[in-house]
Amino acid sequence: MAVSKIGVVLVTYNRLDKLKITLDCFEKQEYLPEYILIVNNASTDGTREYLKAWEKQHSRYKRNIISSEKNTGGSGGFYLGFDAAMKQSADWIWVSDDDAFPEKDALKNAAEFLGHQKTDRNQISAICGTVINNGEIDLAHRKNMFRRGLNVVEEFIPASEYKKNYFELNCFSYVGSIINRNKLGEIGLTLKEYFLWWDDTEHSLRLSKVGRIYCVPTIKIHHDVTNGTGEFTWKTYYGFRNMADLYKRHFSRICYEYFSFKLTCKTYLMDILGKDRQKNKAIRCSLRDCRKGKFGIHEVYKPGWKANI
Repeated sequence: MAVSKIGVVLVTYNRLDKLKITLDCFEKQEYLPEYILIVNNASTDGTREYLKAWEKQHSRYKRNIISSEKNTGGSGGFYLGFDAAMKQSADWIWVSDDDAFPEKDALKNAAEFLGHQKTDRNQISAICGTVINNGEIDLAHRKNMFRRGLNVVEEFIPASEYKKNYFELNCFSYVGSIINRNKLGEIGLTLKEYFLWWDDTEHSLRLSKVGRIYCVPTIKIHHDVTNGTGEFTWKTYYGFRNMADLYKRHFSRICYEYFSFKLTCKTYLMDILGKDRQKNKAIRCSLRDCRKGKFGIHEVYKPGWKANI
């Protein structure tokens, strides 16, 4: 079996307790990573001090820290992490946030899958694993996206597929995904201007165009998050803006225009009905900014912003 060296890129922001659990999970891996590279996104909860001590500890793998002077969002953090990983020796890059806890055989199962491939491994753009939340498979992390008429369709991979040794897909989240460094060099890094949300989906779509993406269910990652309720927050703006941009980049212009027109009409109708006016305003703002090519952090919808009640 050909040996596959796997490096790890983690992005963290003000979740030191979870970061400690994640690092402990990697310390207990049956197949150790070549390195762990942590991007600290300007945390203010003691993460910087903890990581300074962690980096100096004796270890069986390389430890590296990138400390950002400002919070660049998940997108900016992953951009910095991938950029640094491109200069490392490992051919495969595990990527996740600080709240994703791999089971102890996750890297071993990944290395074995890559090592047993009969085809050229460079035909594979990425592999990913099973995301588990509260004991159940979280299907939202692995999906296929495609055009159907004027619409862009998202289809989550059904639970039955996870009974197979592996299956193919074209979209994944960054939770427990392993990217081919050569393919990363070919298609480029995360779109840091997204700030957060949809960056991993957009990136995986690019990767799917230059190679195959497989999910290997025996690679298991426990995701310590609370399932979203769909409520309106400052993140809503970024979700709709980046989704619209993804449609424009990867599907046809007419799909993007149809999506924007339909959503704009819906928000004005909701205004007339007196419902969700602040959310409607944020969505229309996101669509205008996408059309203008205005990305990064919005001057109003910044982290922590709350709607008026």
